[in-house]
Amino acid sequence: MDHELPVSVWPEWKIIEKIGEGSFGRVYRAQRTEKGRSFYSAIKIISIPAGKSEWNSVCAETKDEQAARDYFENLVDDCIQEISTMEYFRGNSHIVSVEDYKVVEYLDEVGWDIYIRMEYVTSILDYCEEKSLTEKDVIRLGIDLCKALEYCGQLNIIHRDIKPENIFVSRFGDFKLGDFGIAREIEYSMSGFSKKGTYSYMAPEMYKGEVCDRRADIYSTGLVLYKMMNHNRLPFLNLEKQLITYRDKENALARRMSGEPMPRPADAGEEFGRIILKACAYSPEDRYEDPSDMRRELEDLAAGRSRSVAVPEEELCEGDMAEEGDFSNKKGTTFFQFLLRRFRRKKRTRNDGASLSPWSIAILVAAAAVCVIATFYMHNMVEEVKNSQNAVDTLTSEEYSASEEETGKSFAEAVETIQEQATTIVNEMESYTTSGESGQYLKFYNESGQIAMVRVYPALSDYGVYEEYYYWNEELFYAYIWDADAQQEQLYYYQDGILIRWIDAEGVAHDNETEDEEYTQRGDYYWSRSVSWLS
Repeated sequence: MDHELPVSVWPEWKIIEKIGEGSFGRVYRAQRTEKGRSFYSAIKIISIPAGKSEWNSVCAETKDEQAARDYFENLVDDCIQEISTMEYFRGNSHIVSVEDYKVVEYLDEVGWDIYIRMEYVTSILDYCEEKSLTEKDVIRLGIDLCKALEYCGQLNIIHRDIKPENIFVSRFGDFKLGDFGIAREIEYSMSGFSKKGTYSYMAPEMYKGEVCDRRADIYSTGLVLYKMMNHNRLPFLNLEKQLITYRDKENALARRMSGEPMPRPADAGEEFGRIILKACAYSPEDRYEDPSDMRRELEDLAAGRSRSVAVPEEELCEGDMAEEGDFSNKKGTTFFQFLLRRFRRKKRTRNDGASLSPWSIAILVAAAAVCVIATFYMHNMVEEVKNSQNAVDTLTSEEYSASEEETGKSFAEAVETIQEQATTIVNEMESYTTSGESGQYLKFYNESGQIAMVRVYPALSDYGVYEEYYYWNEELFYAYIWDADAQQEQLYYYQDGILIRWIDAEGVAHDNETEDEEYTQRGDYYWSRSVSWLS
C-alpha cells in the first residue's frame, strides 16, 4: 500500500494528495508557491514494472532476464510516445496539456518511474457526480470532443481509447480529451490495429482487428454521448433493470458487434438522437466522414439552426421553384445555375421552340456577373470568419499588439495567466475570510487581507443573475455571470482593466471586439460593477 506521498522530481512542485489511480499509473495533485500565491498541476507517475510480481511473471514467460528487461524498456518507450503525442497539443483548449516529464531509472533493480506533469483538470466522472448534464451540456461535450479529434487529424493520430475515464473538464467548463497512451499514427498502422482500447466504447472494425481510421474515434465519441443521454447506460442495456450483470454487458456488446440497429438514446431529442446514431453507425461508411462534419451538425443544433436538406437537381429543373430567396447550395446548385435551369425550363415549354430572347440573354449575363462578384465577396467573408475563429487564442487586434510589445505576453499567455489566477483563488477559498450575507453578497479576503472574490446573489443583481468577480492585487481580471433559471453562463476576461475576451451564453468567444457596441457595453458594465464592490 502506498501510504506516503512520493517526492516530486521537480523541487518547486510539492505533491500534496493523490487524486486518482488506474491500472497503469497514479495521479497526484501538486502545488507550487510563488510570493504567497499557490498554483496547481497534476503529476502522473507510471512505474514500470508495476511491481515485483509483474517482473517475475514476465521472467517466467521469457526464461531470460535480459529479454524481460527489453520487454519493460519497450513499455517505457510506449509511455514516452504518449508524452510526445500529447506535447504536440500543448496549449490546445480541448486536449489535456502536458507541461513536462522526466524518466527516472532505478539504481538497485530493473525498473523506471515516469513522471508526467500536466494541467490540473477534473475527471468528467467526478464532474457528473456534482452536476447532472443537460442535453445542451452533452451537445457541447460532443462539440469539444470533435474539436479535439480535428486536431488529432492534423497530426494523423487516432486516439483509439475515447471513453469517459479519458475525458476531463477544466475550471472554465471546457471538455478536454486526455490519455493518449495507446494512440498510434495512421501511417504506421496500415497493416491493421491490435485490439487495444476499451471494448465498451470500441468500434466494430477495431474489435474485429480490421484496418480503421478516424471514424473509429467518431464511433467511440458517439457512444460516450449515447451513454450520457441514455440514463448512463450503453446500447442494449435494460433501462429498467436496477442491477446490470457481467452477462448483461456481454450480451449488449455481442448485439452491438453483430450490427443490430441501436435504439435512440432515451433522453435525446429527435435531432440529437439522429446525430448520435449516425456517429455510432455499424459501418464506417455510414458514419460522419470527418469530425468536423459531426461538429458542424452539433453546432447547428446548439444554435437552433435546422440542417438544410439536399434537393435533387432534377427537382429544381422540373419541379416547382425553390422558395423565393432560397438560393443556398442544393446539391451543388449555385444561384447562377438555378437561374440557368429556370431559363432552360422556360425554353423547353415555349410552343415555338425559339431560342433565348436578347432580353433573357442580357439578364442571364448580368446575373452571372453579379454571381461572380458575390462569390468573390462571400469567399473573402468566409475566409475572414475562418481566420476569426482560428484566432481565439492568438493575437486579434493592433491595440493588443502594442500591449504585447510592452508586456512580452501574447494573447494566449494572458488568458492562460487569468485562468491560472482564477483557479488559484477557487482552490484557496476555504482559507479565506468572508464578509457579507449569503443571499445578498459575500466578499472573500485572502491571507494578506486583499479582496480576492465577490459573489453577488440575484437579489442584488440588476439582471437577477449570480455575479462573481475575481480580483488579483485588488484589480478585476475575471467576471463570471451565471443565470440559474436559464442554465446559462457568461465569462469575461480583463487584462489591465480592459475586456479582452467575452464568452457568451452560447459558448461563442468574442476577443477584443472593440468596435462591437454590445461587447464594449458589457465590458464597461461589469468593470464598473466590480469597482463598486471594492468599497
